[in-house]
Amino acid sequence: MKAIRVVAAIAVSLSLGTLATTVNASAATASKQVKALETSLAELQDSLTWQGSAGATYPAVDTAVDQTLENLDRVQRKHPAAVPQAAIFESQLVRLASEADYWVRVTAESGYAPGVLDTVSNVQAGLKEWWTETGEIRKNLRKPATLRPARPVVPSLATVDATTRPGTVFSDAQEKNALQMVVVPPGSYTAGATEEEQETFGVPTVRRHFERPQKEVTVGKPIAVGRTEVTVGQFKQFVKETGYQPAQGMRTWLANEDSLLQFRPDLNYLNPGFPQTDDDPVVGITKNDAEAFAAWMSERTGEKYRLPTEGEWEYVARGGAQTPFFWGEDVEDAGQYANTYDEDAYAANRFSIIGSGEWAHVENVHDGFKHTAPVGSFKPNAFGLYDMTGNAREFVADAWVDSQAGATPDASVRHGEAPFVVLRGGAWAYQPQNLRVAYRNGYLSSETRTNMFGFRLVRDL
Repeated sequence: MKAIRVVAAIAVSLSLGTLATTVNASAATASKQVKALETSLAELQDSLTWQGSAGATYPAVDTAVDQTLENLDRVQRKHPAAVPQAAIFESQLVRLASEADYWVRVTAESGYAPGVLDTVSNVQAGLKEWWTETGEIRKNLRKPATLRPARPVVPSLATVDATTRPGTVFSDAQEKNALQMVVVPPGSYTAGATEEEQETFGVPTVRRHFERPQKEVTVGKPIAVGRTEVTVGQFKQFVKETGYQPAQGMRTWLANEDSLLQFRPDLNYLNPGFPQTDDDPVVGITKNDAEAFAAWMSERTGEKYRLPTEGEWEYVARGGAQTPFFWGEDVEDAGQYANTYDEDAYAANRFSIIGSGEWAHVENVHDGFKHTAPVGSFKPNAFGLYDMTGNAREFVADAWVDSQAGATPDASVRHGEAPFVVLRGGAWAYQPQNLRVAYRNGYLSSETRTNMFGFRLVRDL
């Protein structure tokens, strides 16, 4: 028996030794693969540097992001615990890879020349946004996920569905910062601008195709739409409850000097470069941040919250009107309906574009605000929605497509060549022509954020 116990003890010892060796080898392999991932991330961040043109810059980015994704995939498959937030990082890097592919393909085409959206300053700002995001991934690569699950809300007493009367205002939660929604009926409208409208308001020729040709669009079922843009206070609550980390840095115009819309890494949604109250629209966030907020609202309420599609946005912004502005034909009436770049904002900021002079403002209008205004400070449109133009521009669900030719007749999402963002509506710093409901613009970076961009949500019924 003693001999049997000795043999057994030796067997266990050998087994444990083999296990320890295997564990150590696995840990060494994991460490080696994570270090390779860190190296590729550093090379990717280094590649996100302007090389004189988009065509000269993006091939290196394309190669570096593909290598990084390959290394990340290897770690995810073989050592999933080594990078706890791998899925989040992967989704970001896949977007960058798609954008890099776009730039390599487009700039290699015969006759390519930069246009109004891919100016040097815009491409450089996009690179800085991605440089910042890649740095965040490197910093947090080995850290555990910080996101906490949403806490269920105290439900309101409202019962809302597709049969609820249009114009009904409701909230799904009983709380101080409750998101107020308005039921909007189905209907049809003509998307885009007429040539006459564009001529009247001096839309630059190089941008006119963004709003043309006009298309008939139908929103076939009722939806609930945010009565206002999401506020600073509401976004703060989201960040506090979940531990979510919003984007750092944003593009801004520099007040009282010639400038371009340039990236400032020191700013964030709590400090967009000017004072805000908790009732002002949150700005300086990305489309990804907005979608994270929508997912949080969905999880905590059990309802489906999301960004509006571009077709839905224009429908609800018009409020049944086909005039340039939802209030009519005259931009001078903006002071009643929209916080815009009026005499007050102009006097405080005097934005001036390098090579083009001062930014045009809405003359003879005083709305009393130098920057953003508390949401709901002006008159609503016919659907009962506030700030549908002015205050903050708004992200929509679609990816950028540079004309209305492909506008979906059922207001469904459009998918562009890359996940570039679309913004609708004017803003506190936008010139008169950009207050028109038909005004649309894209930014060729899915990480774009400025101190003029915010969002509102819709809720399916």
